Amino acid sequence: MIKLSTRTRYGVRILIQVALENIDGGKLARGRTIAEKQGITEPYLEQIMIPLKRAGIVGTVRGCNGGYELRKSPSEITMLELIELFDGKVELADCLKEGVKCDRGEECPTRDVWIRLARVFREEAATVTLESILEGMRSPSSGEYVI
Repeated sequence: MIKLSTRTRYGVRILIQVALENIDGGKLARGRTIAEKQGITEPYLEQIMIPLKRAGIVGTVRGCNGGYELRKSPSEITMLELIELFDGKVELADCLKEGVKCDRGEECPTRDVWIRLARVFREEAATVTLESILEGMRSPSSGEYVI
């Protein structure tokens, strides 16, 4: 089974929440509120936020009215970027990872299949943006975001 890490899945959900807070009158998303809504501890939230901050996707504003804000536009944040930020490069077989030697090497009949499928996944994941996820959450009748 190919499975995304919990950090990736929470990272996406956290970014959705930060974006919705930022969109709603420019409010900052508070860590405690995010942690409560996502059912995680604040220390775990911070662990997820560290790579997001390093990548320039989110930032923090200190102070009594502080919190998290998006530093990149939702249209610039792709699922591929988030998956690879938390899980590393998308590879479908261990033998394709850099530095891993396979006994079959270039002669393996399935090697090109795994490379091709990983490429298709990467290309598709690059087209899914935080903005497209948010648009999918918008109610057609009211224009409000439905969570």
